[in-house]
Amino acid sequence: MKDCSNGRASPTASELTMHRALLVDDIVHAVLQNVTSATDVINFASTCSAVSSPALDILWCTQSNLGPLIMCLPEDTWKVGNDNLMRLSREPLPTEWERVRINASRIRKLVSNPIGHPKRPPTPHRHVLQQLFAHYPPTSLFPNLVALDFQVVFNLAEFSANFSLLRQFLSPRLEMLAFCVPLGLPAHEVEQLVDAFPAEASGLRQLVISAKSGDSPCRIDLPLNKLEKLITLHIIRNVCLTRHSIADIGRLRFLQVLALTLHEESGVLEDSRLTDMPVELSALNRLRLTADRMQLCTSFLPRVITPHLSSININYTKYATPAEVGNLVLSLQTSCQFFALEEISIQSYHRSPHQDFNKEHSPLPSHLFRPLLKFRRLKTAKFIAMGKYSLDDAFIEDIAVAWPDIRDLRFASKETVTSTVTFAAMLSLASRCRSLRVLHLTFNATRRPALPPVWQSEGAPDRDHRSWPKQTALQKLHVGHSKVSTATSPAFVRVLATVFPNLVDITSYETPGVSYDIQ
Repeated sequence: MKDCSNGRASPTASELTMHRALLVDDIVHAVLQNVTSATDVINFASTCSAVSSPALDILWCTQSNLGPLIMCLPEDTWKVGNDNLMRLSREPLPTEWERVRINASRIRKLVSNPIGHPKRPPTPHRHVLQQLFAHYPPTSLFPNLVALDFQVVFNLAEFSANFSLLRQFLSPRLEMLAFCVPLGLPAHEVEQLVDAFPAEASGLRQLVISAKSGDSPCRIDLPLNKLEKLITLHIIRNVCLTRHSIADIGRLRFLQVLALTLHEESGVLEDSRLTDMPVELSALNRLRLTADRMQLCTSFLPRVITPHLSSININYTKYATPAEVGNLVLSLQTSCQFFALEEISIQSYHRSPHQDFNKEHSPLPSHLFRPLLKFRRLKTAKFIAMGKYSLDDAFIEDIAVAWPDIRDLRFASKETVTSTVTFAAMLSLASRCRSLRVLHLTFNATRRPALPPVWQSEGAPDRDHRSWPKQTALQKLHVGHSKVSTATSPAFVRVLATVFPNLVDITSYETPGVSYDIQ
């Protein structure tokens, strides 16, 4: 007998004790979406078979390891070795594999654990997975899969032997795909895979391709003209696009997030198609560029117009001269003509930091960074290990005016810097930027701090630090290579404690060129 209201069979005795709303899967699913404890979901699933299905869907939805799936087999069929790998102790029966298939059909995302996640469960040995996929091809085993990080299926050490398996996961339902190209993989295998994306993974919206470090970068020619649905594209870690593919990025009209590794072979310095009229990426929100030379990033930026770009991150490895830094800043103005940036980060990763430290680097004066003051919405501005910053009080005061909502400001130099920024200017900046939480700035505190001019006009006693306005947002202060004389040290500490009552972390560099700090 059927219940005409919802097509379900007449409720059993155990179901009659529950509210009828809990017999509707959509309602149960909506309720469980707000339950943060996996244990609570498990307990809910165990109460009654009538509500177990939506609860199990949530529990299995996202997995970072196929180990739990193999654990659905009877315990006498598998064992875990000292290497934390699962092996079969006997051949499972077809009916036993069926339980694995049922739970695998609930999985929607196979993605890596976030940083800080608890220890991963045992990982199935490749022979176990080979048997699993022999019984059920990937597309039939995971019919609802929408996100795949292939490292979850096979670790990198065994990746090359199973690269062809990745293609078996492709389906029109797949929206996110991340994979790493193994060292030594023949170029034609990579080409065959990416050429299959438009036909076999037509629903792709997010694509992440990386590679292990090698002698030369892995160059990929992506058919971007046929992947126009992409909203996220990451070509990172020793992978670069060909000139042809870079020129086709303009076809990605819905692209919101772009991360590129630029090499000399990318052709951004001389390709004629990249020097014509700039292409507008109207939907682009976040941009990350990584290169060995800053000039490659500088050459790429004018090729695109990004009216809604809110975040840009630039990483490079070789020393950049002040002129090159100035050109990069100006190129940002060309690309971000609407000045919508809220986050900018420029960082140098020196391959031989101690060797680079011994070089005589020219200082980076304030005027190189002044064009960035036009970006009035900035909340994060980080300039890390670019060289010797030579900033002045006028520039620091102008930052407080231009970036009133700044939350994270860092001019971080690992080299010894003789700063002309005074302690009073630093206090003025931090006090006027009421949302500032993190500040990294080298300044000169060898003189007794005086009340900044902006408050002296209000009649406050010049020497009374207790009259200084309090800034309660600042929690972390990195003073770099700042100097504090013995005579002014007590006053320095009193002022910090008074003006920044919630300051919990004060850090400085112990020696130039090192990567660790002294708290």
